Amino acid sequence: MLKAVIFDKDGVLLDLEATWLNSAIAMTHFVASLGNARHPASAFQNIIGIDEASRSIDPDGLFASGTSKGQIEAFCAFEPELAPQLTEDAETRKTLRTIFLDERQSTLKQHGTVPNGDVLTPLTALKAAGYRLAVLTNDSEASAIQGCQDIGIFEMMDAIIGFDSGFGHKPEPHGFLEICRRLEISSQDAVMVGDTAADRDVAIAAGAGHFIGISAHQTAPVALQDCEYLLSDLSRLPDIMTAINTP
Repeated sequence: MLKAVIFDKDGVLLDLEATWLNSAIAMTHFVASLGNARHPASAFQNIIGIDEASRSIDPDGLFASGTSKGQIEAFCAFEPELAPQLTEDAETRKTLRTIFLDERQSTLKQHGTVPNGDVLTPLTALKAAGYRLAVLTNDSEASAIQGCQDIGIFEMMDAIIGFDSGFGHKPEPHGFLEICRRLEISSQDAVMVGDTAADRDVAIAAGAGHFIGISAHQTAPVALQDCEYLLSDLSRLPDIMTAINTP
């Protein structure tokens, strides 16, 4: 019997491109500048799966499904001469993070926090049906809290865990298991709702009762194509939960 729904944030609750694309673009331009323009920003964008020209994020790419550490490692593997600056120089790392977050704040001022479609209606229905709700994200905990507050769902959340909450990154299972501990349920009692391989893999690693994929793309991410449940948005999620819990 499923008792809780654990959501990824970006790409599920919040619109991924509207939230982070400008930050990712700014990051790649800064990284390109470190290499004295030996490679254009587009080369680094290709590495992490974003496209400035089409303003899109590849759902199978490293930016969508990986971690910031993984992205830096990929940049350094492509251009080893960047490694001393990106991995060892504290000032460069601080500047990179400042550029990334400043661009996020600029985007927020211009467009606000953009939900991934109608999020409020299905979450309200789930809460009314008695489900516990939580967020597990590879973004920071503070950013996740702010995002949930901005779109009016924070009060519905029983737990929010980010990469900096002390339980590692997805696909490591520790954040998922910590949510279950706080809710006093087993991992089999919880479903993970996500849009990337990291979300699917954390569900497997933690022994979740189910995984439900979310993808609005014409072609779903490779990691989600064989999912038993694959939705374009959250609108049908309450019905899917009812179906799963009906003997």
